[in-house]
Amino acid sequence: MESISSKWLKRICACPIKDPDNNSGSLQYVAVENIHDEFLMEKLRRELNIGRVAPKEFTAGQIRQMIAQRTLPQEQVDELTEDALKEALNSWESEPIINLVDSLMEQALIQGATDIHLEPTGSNLRVRFRKNGFLEDFKRLPLWTTDPILVRLKILSDIDITDRRVPHDGSFIFNGLQSPANVRVSTLPVQGGEKCVLRLLHQKDDPDEYSRGLDRLNLSKKTADALRLIFSQPQGIFLVTGPTGSGKTTTLHCGLQEIIQKKINVVTVEDPVEYTLEGANQVQVNERCGFTFAAALRSILRQDPDVILIGEIRDSETAQIAIRAAQTGHLVLSTLHTNNAKAAFARLEDLGISQKMLKDSLLGILAQRLVCKICGERTAVTELLLPNGTYADGTLQDSASRLLQHKAVTAEEIQRVLGNLCYITPHEDF
Repeated sequence: MESISSKWLKRICACPIKDPDNNSGSLQYVAVENIHDEFLMEKLRRELNIGRVAPKEFTAGQIRQMIAQRTLPQEQVDELTEDALKEALNSWESEPIINLVDSLMEQALIQGATDIHLEPTGSNLRVRFRKNGFLEDFKRLPLWTTDPILVRLKILSDIDITDRRVPHDGSFIFNGLQSPANVRVSTLPVQGGEKCVLRLLHQKDDPDEYSRGLDRLNLSKKTADALRLIFSQPQGIFLVTGPTGSGKTTTLHCGLQEIIQKKINVVTVEDPVEYTLEGANQVQVNERCGFTFAAALRSILRQDPDVILIGEIRDSETAQIAIRAAQTGHLVLSTLHTNNAKAAFARLEDLGISQKMLKDSLLGILAQRLVCKICGERTAVTELLLPNGTYADGTLQDSASRLLQHKAVTAEEIQRVLGNLCYITPHEDF
C-alpha cells in the first residue's frame, strides 16, 4: 500500500485505507467516490497486486486529504540510508523525492503561502514559507536531499540541470489536492550550493471568486467609486503600482469583473496567466521563443480589442505600444513596480514616456500595499492619484492612518510594510 504512487492516486481519486476491523488477510480497503465503479476496482486490484478490494465511499475532498497524509513524513526522510540517497540522486523520479516535493508544495498551498524558499545552510536544507508577508521556518531536511529536490524542480520547470553556475528561471503547473497552482521557479548560485525560490500563484477553482468585483477589495467608498468610473471609460490607460505580491493583479481582475459582461472584447496578456477570468481571452507570453509582451500586444491590437490588460509594463517598447493603444480608442490596464503613485511618472519617463504623452490618456494611478490586520487577514493600503493631480481619498499615509484609527492594524505593521514612506503618529487612544 505504501509503495503506490500518490500522483497515480490523485489521478484516479482513490486511496488505500487501513482495515477498519483490523483483520489480516488479502482484503484491501480503498476509499473511492463511486463504490460501483467496477473498472476502477479492477485497476486497483492490478496495481495493488491483491485479489480482493473492498471499496468504501468518501467524498473527493476526503480522499484528497487522505492522499496528502500519505506523503513522505520527516521521520522517513531522516531514516533514508546512503543507498537510498544514491538511488534518489541517480533517479530524480524516485518515489521518495516525488512525494517529498509534492508534500512541500501541498503544505504551502494549504497554509496559504505565497513563496517557498529552499536554502542550503551547510548542515541541512532549510525550508521556509512566506505567509502574510513573513518568512517562517517550515522544516529542516537532510542536506543530501538538496540535489535530488532541485533536479526534480528543474526538470518540471524545463531548466538546464547541467549548469549550476548561473541563475535559472522556469515554471510549471502543480495539480494540488485542493486547487492547481502555477509555480514560478528561480534558482541562484549561493555559497554552499543553489538556493531555490518557488512563487505559488493559486489558480482559483471557484467561479465566483471575483463575482463581487471591487466590493471584494474592501476599499474606501471614495476610492471604489473612482475606480468604477475609471473601469467604465471607453479609452485611456490605468496603472496599478506596488511591489511583487501586493495584489496588483487581483485589483485589476476585480475591476474587470465589473465590466466584462458588457458587449466588449477583453484580452489579457500575462506572464504567467495567474487566474482564469471567465469572459476574457487570456494570452500567456513566452519570452524564450520571442513571444514577449510587446510582440503579444502588436498581435492583440489586430484582434479588435476593447479592453487590454497588460500584466506588467517592463520595457520601452511595451510602454510605447500601451500608450498608443490608449490614445486610439482602447481601455488599457497594466501594472508597474514603483513605491507610490507619483513615482510611476519617473518610471515611465525612464521607459521613454513623457508626462506630455500621458496627459490626454491617463485615467489614474493606484498604488497599494497589503498589511496584516490584527484579526489575521490582510487588507490593502491604497492611494488613487487622479489625472488632475489630486487623490481620490488621500495618500498611502492617509489610508494607513484610517486603519490605525479603527484599530484594524498595529503601528508596527504599518511601519514594516510602508517603512520610510509613512511616519505616522498613532491615534491618541494608542
